[in-house]
Amino acid sequence: MAQRLGMRGLARSLHGRLFNGVSLMTVRTYTEGSKLFVGGISFRTTEDSLREAFAEHGEVIDTKIILDRETGRSRGFGFVTFYKEEDAETALSKLNGFNLDGRVIRVDRATARPPRPASDFGSGMGFGSSFASGASSSEPAQDEDWGSIPSLDADMSKQ
Repeated sequence: MAQRLGMRGLARSLHGRLFNGVSLMTVRTYTEGSKLFVGGISFRTTEDSLREAFAEHGEVIDTKIILDRETGRSRGFGFVTFYKEEDAETALSKLNGFNLDGRVIRVDRATARPPRPASDFGSGMGFGSSFASGASSSEPAQDEDWGSIPSLDADMSKQ
């Protein structure tokens, strides 16, 4: 009889088994409610110090401080993911308004990022994008009559 296994079931069934002489490590999964947004992060805060502050309230499986693409500096916010949703809830209630590295941080549940608008070149901005042109990418472009420009009669004799 075939049995369907989810990720947790698969991890439990394979845990400790040997494949080609190598033991499989436990596969870790988490629920969506266990990811927290952390705002107001100091430029001095590192992912390790962020993990350390939040690990006091439960098992942290990931920390990420968002960096500016151009400068490589922190943008002042990041995310912390807990293994258990209950631990995330505890950290949210205890650390919201907490002073971390000289800055008061704001902790909230992370939400999914809204989808980006479609564009001709995939960037959402710049040449050929639907944002720059004002046209929706799902509608065909239409020529519109913008009216006429009255001629400009300049008196060139007064030079």
